[in-house]
Amino acid sequence: MKELLSHAGAPFTAYNVDEDEAAYDALIARGWRTIPVTIIGDQVIKGFDAEALTKAIAAWQADPDLAG
Repeated sequence: MKELLSHAGAPFTAYNVDEDEAAYDALIARGWRTIPVTIIGDQVIKGFDAEALTKAIAAWQADPDLAG
């Protein structure tokens, strides 16, 4: 995941829910129980879905404001 985002030049913040209780609480508060979770703009990608990530990255590259 990190490698794919880094290779595309996409900025990201990684949280380790095993070590960061606040990150874990935020994940659970959103109703998510699966990691990784990638959020790009309004799009949420659960798990490692290379096709969905590639499409989201392409959309971000076309319009970086999508990432918020």
